[in-house]
Amino acid sequence: MSPPSLKQAIGLNTTAEEADQAAAYFAGLQPRRWIRVVETASVPPTVVSGWMYIEKPGATGKEPIGNRILEMPENLERTELRDSRSSFVAYVPVGSIKRGKQLANGTEGGSTACSACHGPDLRGLGPVPRLAGRSPSYLARQLYDLQTSNRKGLWSPLMSAVVAKLSPDDMLALAAYIASLEP
Repeated sequence: MSPPSLKQAIGLNTTAEEADQAAAYFAGLQPRRWIRVVETASVPPTVVSGWMYIEKPGATGKEPIGNRILEMPENLERTELRDSRSSFVAYVPVGSIKRGKQLANGTEGGSTACSACHGPDLRGLGPVPRLAGRSPSYLARQLYDLQTSNRKGLWSPLMSAVVAKLSPDDMLALAAYIASLEP
């Protein structure tokens, strides 16, 4: 069973009272930095293990990052033990953060400033969600899903025009910049 399926199964078997308790608990958590964004031209060779990328055992050297985001645990053992303080590194192409900042500020290609809805520090504004410090692969996936109408949330239509003309390179750059911000 995949992680989303597990969450769905739990949700379908939760009482209203349990859902309220869970919502109160999660609403009380303070965001903390758990992903370190690093611009680089090359990355360690990787394999997929346990729903995440890890360094390929026995591999040496580096490979070009290309045009991708590569997130992996900083300490695999702690992550596998589900240590909530275990952190990740997100490798992104060189120049991504600067370009993403320009896109996010609305100063490149006629983009809309993210702060217009997500607040001046991108930490949310009323019911509009926090973006700062989130996983860059999560952010890129959400931008893509919004652009392709695969995300169907109540407020999703408000993002249609904002994401309509974003290229995959734009999404990568935005995700790199936003993830590099303090949550």
